[in-house]
This record gives sequence, C-alpha cells and structure tokens, in this order.
Amino acid sequence: MLENKSDLLKILNLIKKDINNFYKNHKNYLNKILKLIGNNNLTLKSLIKDLIESDKLPSSEELNHIIYQLTLSLYDISKFQLNSLKIPVTNIEGIGEKIAKTLKKINIETIEDIFYHFPYRYEYYSNYGNNFLFCGRLINKEVIYTKYHKRIFCATFENENKEITLGIWFNFTKEYPSAVLQLNKKYNIFGKKTVFNGLNAITHPIFLSDYEVNKIYPIYSLPAKFSNKKFIKYVSSCFKNYFNNLVETLPAYILLKYNYPDIKSALKSIHFPQDIKDARKIELKRHPAIERFIYEELFYLQLGLLNHKSILKNIAGIKFNIDLSKLEEIKEYLPFKLTKSQKRVLAEIFNDMSKINQMNRLIQGDVGSGKTIVAFISGIVAVYNGYQVAVIAPTEVLAEQHFVNFVKLFGSKFRAVLITGSTSKREKDFIKELIVKGEVDFVFGTHALIQDGVKFHKLGLAIIDEQHRFGVIQRKLLIEKGYNPDILLMSATPIPRTLALTFYGDLDISVIDEMPPGRKPVVTKAYSEREMDKVLQFVKDEIDKGHRAYFIYPLIDESDKVELKAATVNYERIKAFFGEDLVGLLHGKMKNDEKKEILSKFKDGKISVLVSTTVIEVGVDIPDATVMIIENAERFGLSQLHQLRGRVGRSDLQSYCILVYSKNISEEGKKRINAMVKYNSGFKISEIDLQIRGPGDFFGTKQSGLPEFKFSNIVRDVKILQQARNDAEEIIRSDPFLTDPKHKIIREVLLQKWKDGIDLIKVG
Repeated sequence: MLENKSDLLKILNLIKKDINNFYKNHKNYLNKILKLIGNNNLTLKSLIKDLIESDKLPSSEELNHIIYQLTLSLYDISKFQLNSLKIPVTNIEGIGEKIAKTLKKINIETIEDIFYHFPYRYEYYSNYGNNFLFCGRLINKEVIYTKYHKRIFCATFENENKEITLGIWFNFTKEYPSAVLQLNKKYNIFGKKTVFNGLNAITHPIFLSDYEVNKIYPIYSLPAKFSNKKFIKYVSSCFKNYFNNLVETLPAYILLKYNYPDIKSALKSIHFPQDIKDARKIELKRHPAIERFIYEELFYLQLGLLNHKSILKNIAGIKFNIDLSKLEEIKEYLPFKLTKSQKRVLAEIFNDMSKINQMNRLIQGDVGSGKTIVAFISGIVAVYNGYQVAVIAPTEVLAEQHFVNFVKLFGSKFRAVLITGSTSKREKDFIKELIVKGEVDFVFGTHALIQDGVKFHKLGLAIIDEQHRFGVIQRKLLIEKGYNPDILLMSATPIPRTLALTFYGDLDISVIDEMPPGRKPVVTKAYSEREMDKVLQFVKDEIDKGHRAYFIYPLIDESDKVELKAATVNYERIKAFFGEDLVGLLHGKMKNDEKKEILSKFKDGKISVLVSTTVIEVGVDIPDATVMIIENAERFGLSQLHQLRGRVGRSDLQSYCILVYSKNISEEGKKRINAMVKYNSGFKISEIDLQIRGPGDFFGTKQSGLPEFKFSNIVRDVKILQQARNDAEEIIRSDPFLTDPKHKIIREVLLQKWKDGIDLIKVG
C-alpha cells in the first residue's frame, strides 16, 4: 500500500501546475516519485528508472501514462471500506448514553458524523483585530459601585511588565467569578478590548489554558448548554484513534484537476487550521479544504441524477407518430396564436414523444406563460395515437380549473372526465369503468388518480402540474403500475437553468420564457396598513369600471397568538365598505360545493370582490379580475406572493397587485416586498427567494427524495455546481456503468450515498 499519499498528490499537482518546470527538472521529480511509490507498482518503477537513466526527456505519452498509473494506484481501494467509520459515538471515551442522546439531536450518531460536523467559525486566542489576550497574576478582586449605584465585579491582573488589565463582570454571583479566582495565581484572559476607569479592560473575559493561548479555536454549532471544549475533545479523540480509518471519496484525478487536498488533509485543515487566514477562508467557504467537500456533495448529487436520467432514457416507452396535419386542426380551437417560445417547447416535446424511449420532461414557465395549453396539445398527440392522458394537479381546485379550461377550449371533440376526492362513490365507479374500457381520452384529477384504484385502458401520457409539490416517489408510481407513459411535468416556480440542474437534473428541461401577446405586466405597489383608506378607494374605482378584485388574508379566523389579519373578520369590514351584495368569502374550510358557488358568482360578475385565504393561490382564472390586495403581505413567502399576483393580469386589461404591510414588518419581510415591487419575472423572484430562504427550505429536499445538503449552498456555490455537473456528464458519457478502475471509488460512494433514495447503478 502506498505511503505518503499527500506528498505524492502534491508532486502530481506541481507537475500539472507547471509542466515546463517539470521538464527542466524531470529527473528530480521522477526520483521523488520513485522513492514514494516504493515497490507498489513494479512496472511503473521500471519505466521511471529507464527515464531517469535516459538522456531523453519523457514524451507526453510517457508522462500521461505515469500520471494515469499513479492516479490509479494512489489509493488502495482493494480494501475500500466506506462504512469503517459507522461506529457509534459511545466508542469515544467520555460519551455515554446521555451525551449520545444529546448529540443525536444534531444528527451526530457515529464517528463519521463527528468528522463531518464542521466548525462554523473560529476564535483566534491572540491579539488579533479587536481581540485582546492578557496573561498576568490576579492582584486584586472587589465589588465596586458606579455613580448610579450599579454593582460591578472588578478583577485586576498584572503581567511581568507591570502592565494592568481589568476583568469586568456586570453579571456575577457569589459562586462566580469571585469564588474561583485565586489571588497571585496566573491567568490568561481573553475578549474584546475596552477601557474602564482609564485602564485596559475585558468585559466578561474567557479564561484560557496555556495550551489555548495563541491558538485558533474552532467553534461548533451544538445543542444548548453543550460545552464547545468538550466537543473539541471528542473531535481530537476521533483524529487520534480513527484518523487512519478515513477513506478517500474522490478519485485522484479530480483532486489533481482542482488542486483539492486529500480527505485527511482537508479534515485536519477544517477542524484544526494552523493559520488564521486559512481559518477565515474556511469560514467564508472559499478554502480548498472546504471547497472539496462542497464539490463532492454536488458531484455525487449530479452523478446520481444523471445516472437516473440515463436509466430513464433506456426505459422503453411509446413511440408516438406526430401527424402535423392533424395538429393543424387544433388551431381553430385556440383563441390565440402560440408564442415562439411555446412552439419551441412543443417541438422539444414532439421530438421526445417520437422516440421509443420514455419522455421525462419538465416545462418551466412563469405564471400565465401558457404551459397548460402546451401540455394539452401534447396530450392530443397521444390521443390521436390511440392512447389516454392523465392530467394530475396538487389540489381539487386546480384539477377542476384544468378540466373546465379544457372543455371550454375543445368542447366535445375529446372525451374528458374529472375525478377527485369530492366525486361521489357512485359517479366515481361509473367514471372508472369508462376509463378502463377506453371510452375516455383525458382524465383530470389530483394525485388520487394514481393511488385510488383508477385503472387505465391505455395510458400514454401523464401530465403532472405544480411538480415541485410531488415527490419523486409519486412520480414513479405511474411507471410502477406498468403503464410506462411519457411523463410531462409543469412548474410555475421557475428557477434559473443552472440551479434547475440540481433538483431536476434527471429530467430534460424546457423553458417558456415569453408571455402571450397583449398581456400587460402587473403593476405592483406597497402600502402601509395605515394607508388602507387609499387602497379601498383605488379598488372602488376599478370596480366602478366593471372590474373585479381579490382581498387575500393569511388566516381564516383571528388568532390571539399572532396579530394577523383574518379573512372572516375583514370580510365584515370589506362588506361594510363595498356593500353586502358585492362581496363574497372563500376559504379552505368551506365545503367544495360552497367554494364552487362563490367562484362561479365571482366569475360571472354577480359579486365584484372576493375575500379569500391562499386557497386561490393556484387554479383560479378570472380574466376580469384586475386588482389583487394582499394584507399582511410580509407574512407570505416570496414565491407565494408571486403566485397570488399571477391571479390577475390574465387579459389585456391593466392589472394591479397591492401589498399591504403591518407596522411590525421584519427586515426579511421588507426584502420580499421590495423584490415584488421591483420585479415581475418569476425567474428573478425565485432567485431572490433562494437567497433569502436558502436551498433546503426553498426546494423541500426531504419530500423530493434527494439527499440533503450538508456543505453546499447552490446559490453561493453555483460555479462549483457547474464544474461538478460538467465532470459528472463527462464520466457518465465515457463510462456509464463506472467499470473503469479509476471510477471504482465513485461507484462505491455513489451506491452508498443513494442507497436510500432513487434506485441507481444496479448494473455490473
């Protein structure tokens, strides 16, 4: 087995970095390599010896061969044991069941977890910046009083140069610090430097051991009241007893490519940095030691997704015949012309559908960009080929909206049915029978369609709307039922393409980036709740023009705990202003028939104002609605605000979104409101939402079936993400089953990382 792997990796990095210097001193380099490899690779040893004895310079082929052989032998993976650190933390001295239970709260259960629980910052116990370290004897301690009769505990320390520094405590007890401080004993005190009564002072100083003086001290995120010093002891114990169990999890050629340190060096640098500049770079996530773990996390995520994608590509689907002459007939049913963007996306979908492989495509597009009509046309292609189409939405409201819009567009040309949780058993049984007999073309419903015993006669295409609300598992249910339909996903939460690769990396992505002609951008304004009279007058002016308005609230009923506007209470206020006959109330607790009746009245103009909760976030399409008022707007998420805004501006009428915020608005709330006022683009809104909330919360990785992020932030680390994606694509392209010896590490790590997620790498 190779010793001194880090030294060998450094030499390979030097060769890569400056090839000219290698050729100037090639014998020196080769001698060092010869010494490091010993008798581990006799063939390589013989070649290097011949090159040293020769007067000729090594050819590029010979040099490449040496580097390739070294990368293969750099890590002995014959005894590759990724699980060698899956040892319970109770094996560490000082950790019993009680401490183990506490550590479990922050997901630390094994030795490996301790190695990978990184400090979030570092304290430098030295005179650095505003930090002040003083080493001296305690010569006096006393309680003193300020002129305002406030009690302060003051300890006086003196060093060898007779310099004085005071330790000041505003909060103290009989037990601390007086009882533990001994006169004439030497202490090392540390903290922020200040001045008290004309002398240098530290308020509530930290006491350091001699070992800690002038050292960089890692600070970890730990459970409340859990000692940082104690955790450092556990980390040190891991390094002492289990350091040799660490196995490299990235291939050597990747480490060489980006000049990343090997796993042992990287972990040592992160837990125990030797230089304060390095520590600060690690804090900022801009040091090679931390970047390698960021890269590794994103690299294996991309590999997993791409491998899944390649598996999907090999699943036999349906080869549809695309008859463009028949599609021409569809034009007469459309009340508008398709945009260039819609036509481009349709071409991408048709290209997929005409292949024997199963389609797995995601359509991204802003609210109102026309994703649904593109999906409907794709469905019609399947129907013309003799297949059925399932249209699945996350809510009954949205499923019904799709059904109504489809029937409005195509009338009785295609046979369409709606089946939801609210459908009566008798009606449901009747519809199910029609579906299984093949007497239905389009089946609209919620995800109950794939869980509720619905059997298709010949399912050819599944259209899933608001894909981000469905986990990977639900997406696979249709395939597992044996239908193997083409799958078309839609998302009105658009995100920048590079970031989409992270979460939808196993899908092909189409983007509709153009709005239908005649649509005017919604004008968004923000008002304080104190300006509500102005807002109400503005709405009245719009209603007088024959337009309609929404008032949205975050709660149904008033809550004692949270001071938020409530729909039911404000319904009375809105009625008093506009008149009882003009105002309706809608919320999630109402029965389905009641909801339908209110929406129908609003749609037909029988009422002009709809007071509602976010139940209308998606699926309500009223072209004459031109005003969206959102009260307590600061309490809504950014993507939710954008979705709500998308309920207006659905015709050629100028529309408005008015955000009303309370006096207690937070800084984050202000950021969200400002973003809404400034930007109309859903892509831009999503980008800002990602920055505010962070990727984990934004995407909901737990429900998506993807591994959780521990080190990376895809907004901050977008450059590394792209590198990881490119490398993963190259590997899957050149070695899809990871059988090349240099990819053995990748194969093993990938199998472990994804073992509880999507089924991957089952071949070979």
